[in-house]
Amino acid sequence: MNRRTRLIFLGLSLILLVFIGWYVKGNFDFLLNDFWFTSGFLLLILLSLIDQPHFSKDSNVFINAVTAAISLLLVDPNNRNWIFWVFLETTFYLAISSYLLMWLREKPLINEHKYVQFFSRINRQIGKPETLFSAFFLWGALKQFGLNSDEFNYLLLYWVIFMIFNLSSIASILNSLFERDSSDKMDNAIGRIFGVQSKNTFLVKLFPERKETIKSFDFVEFTYSIENAKTLRKGLVLDSYLLNQEQWVKVLTTNEINKIFENKSVYNGHTDDIIYKIKEVPETKYLDSFIGIVTERSNIGKIRFIYNSKTEIQEGQLLEVNVGEKKTTVYYQIVEGETKIETLENKNETGLIIGEAIQLGTWSYEKVRFEQFGWVPSINSPVYVAADIPDGEILSNEYKIGEIPSTNFPVIINKELALTHHTAVLGVTGTGKSVFSRNLIREFLRDDDVKVICIDFTGEYKGKFSDLAPAKIVSDENDKKLYGCFEWVASELERFGNQQNKEKLKKADEFISKTLKDSITTFLKNPEARLSIFELPDVSNTASILEYTRQLFKALFDLAKTEKCFGHKVCFVLEEAHTVIPEWNFVGIADKSSQSLLNSIAQIALQGRKYDVGLLVIAQRTANVSKTVLTQCNTIIAFQEFDKTSSEFLANYFGQGIANTLPNLKFRQAIAAGKALKSNVPMIFEVPEIKE
Repeated sequence: MNRRTRLIFLGLSLILLVFIGWYVKGNFDFLLNDFWFTSGFLLLILLSLIDQPHFSKDSNVFINAVTAAISLLLVDPNNRNWIFWVFLETTFYLAISSYLLMWLREKPLINEHKYVQFFSRINRQIGKPETLFSAFFLWGALKQFGLNSDEFNYLLLYWVIFMIFNLSSIASILNSLFERDSSDKMDNAIGRIFGVQSKNTFLVKLFPERKETIKSFDFVEFTYSIENAKTLRKGLVLDSYLLNQEQWVKVLTTNEINKIFENKSVYNGHTDDIIYKIKEVPETKYLDSFIGIVTERSNIGKIRFIYNSKTEIQEGQLLEVNVGEKKTTVYYQIVEGETKIETLENKNETGLIIGEAIQLGTWSYEKVRFEQFGWVPSINSPVYVAADIPDGEILSNEYKIGEIPSTNFPVIINKELALTHHTAVLGVTGTGKSVFSRNLIREFLRDDDVKVICIDFTGEYKGKFSDLAPAKIVSDENDKKLYGCFEWVASELERFGNQQNKEKLKKADEFISKTLKDSITTFLKNPEARLSIFELPDVSNTASILEYTRQLFKALFDLAKTEKCFGHKVCFVLEEAHTVIPEWNFVGIADKSSQSLLNSIAQIALQGRKYDVGLLVIAQRTANVSKTVLTQCNTIIAFQEFDKTSSEFLANYFGQGIANTLPNLKFRQAIAAGKALKSNVPMIFEVPEIKE
C-alpha cells in the first residue's frame, strides 16, 4: 500500500477498535487504562501501517523492542505473571542484540558471517510489529477478559480481520479500491521517484506489478511533490538499472521535451512523484539529436558527457549544450571517447561510454565565427548534435577551406594573413595535403597583386598548374649555367683554404646573385606572369641544392627590402619542405653548408611579413623540418600524423586534447589553428572534395 491508503486504513482501524472497546466496556476508560489497547494493538497499528510497512532493518528491531519494553511498564504490578517477564526479557534481548548487530554489520546481510545472518534473521521475525505487538494485544485481552468471554472473542475477531487485511495480496486489492490515483489504477503508471540529480534528472523505482513495459528513450509525465507549483513535467527515460533486486530508471526533463508535447498535459489527476508512461508521442526528431548528459569533471574548455543515444557519433562531430540561465548555445567538438565501469551498490556494476569534447564557443552569425564562452554547463545538462545554421557572408579577402564534419559550419581563413604571416600544411602522404595546398595557392592567385613562387621537387606542380601557364624564373640556358656554377663552387669549397681560387669564387658569387636577382625582377615586373615553378634538379639536400636555394631566397629578400617586390605580395611555396629546410639531425651534409640556407629562410620567416613576403610550408613530418621556420608559421593546418614528435610539437598549437586526434583523422580531415583562422580556435574540419 502507499502512504495515502495506509492512512485510510489507520483511521478505519482506530474507529473500529474504539467502537469494539466501547461496546465491550460500556465506556471509554480503556483508552487510557487498559494495556491491551494502549500498549498492544494501538502500537501494532502505528508500526505496521505507518512506520514499518516494509519492515526489515536491525534498526527497526531496536525501535520496536524499546517501544515494547516501555509499553510493558503500563501493566499493573499485580498482573505481572511469568508471561509478562518472558515478554520483558524478549524485548531486552531484541534491544541489546539488534544494537550490537548495528555496530558489527558493515556488509549486506548475505555477505555477513553465518552467525550474524542467523541472529539478524531471527530478530527480524520476532521483532516484527505483527509478531511482537500481536502477542501483547492477545495476552492483554486474555488477561483482562478471560479465554471464554465474549469480549475476548470480539477482540480476537478484530485481530484476525486486521491481520488478514495486512496480507500483501489482500492489501493490493484494497489498495486498488481505496486509492484514487494509485499506481495500479492507471495502467500507464510505471514507478515512483526516489531521488533527484541536479534538478533535471530523476531516479525512479519501478513498480514490480506495473502493467506497462519501460525501456530507454520512452517518454513519461509526472509532477514532483517537492515543487510548490507542482509543475507538470515531461521526461525521457535514459537508462535502466537492476539494483538490490529492484529495477529503477533515470529520467531526464528539459524544456525541449515539453515542447514536443506543446507543454500540454497528457493525463489528468496525477499522483505526486508517480511516473506515467506516455504511449502516443507526436512526430519528433528529438531523439535524432539527443546524445547524452554532461557528467562530472567538465570544465570551461572541455566537457565530459555520458553517451546515451540512438544516434551514432564520432570524433570531430559538433555538439551543442545550453549553458547558464539564459540558455546560451555553446558548441563543442568531440575529441575522445572511452568506456567506464560504474559501481552502483553491493558490487553491482553498469557500463558507460564517456565522451570528451573541447569548446569551440558560441557562434556569431554576424561575424561568421566561433567566440569563446567563459563558463561551464551544469551537470546533467542535455547534449545535442549541432543543428545546421543559416549561411553567413564570406568577405572577398576570406576563403572557406572546409566545414566542421557533418555540419554546415564554415571554417574560414583570412587569405592575406595566411600569406603574409606564413602557413604550414602538414600531413602524411595520401591524406589530401598536397591537393589542399595547391587549391589554396589558386585562392591566393585570385588576388591580382599576389605572385607565387613554388619550389617543387615532386614535378607535379608543372602539370597541375598548366592552365595558369607558369613562368620559369630562370631560363633553361641560365639554369644550366647556374647549376654548373653551384657544382663548381661546392667542389671548390671542399678544398683547403690555401688551395681555393678566391677570385673565381667571388666572380661566381656575383654571377649567381646577379642572374637570380635579374630573373626574379623580370618575373615580378611581368604583369602576365603570376606563378613560377622553381624545379630543382635533385631531391636530396646536397650542398649544391641548398646553396642554389639559399641564393634564390637571398635575392628575393633583397628585392623585397629595396623594391617592396614592385608592389606585389609574394608567396614562397616550399613543397617537400624537409628537403629545403631540414632539421639539424636530418641534414645530409655538413652543418655549415645548411646553416647559411636556414639563416636565409629564417630571415623571410622572421621579417618577411614586413615586406609582404610569406611562406607556405608543406611537409610530411614536423620532425624533419626546421623548427626555426615552423615556429614562425602563425597558421597550422595538420592532416593525419602518426609520429609522436609531430603530435608533441602540434600540441603546443592545438592543445593536447585535440592533438591526440591526429592519428585518427580521416581522408580530407585536418585540424586548423592560428592567426589566419577566422574563429581563432583549434578545430577539426573536413576539406571538400577538390577536382584538379
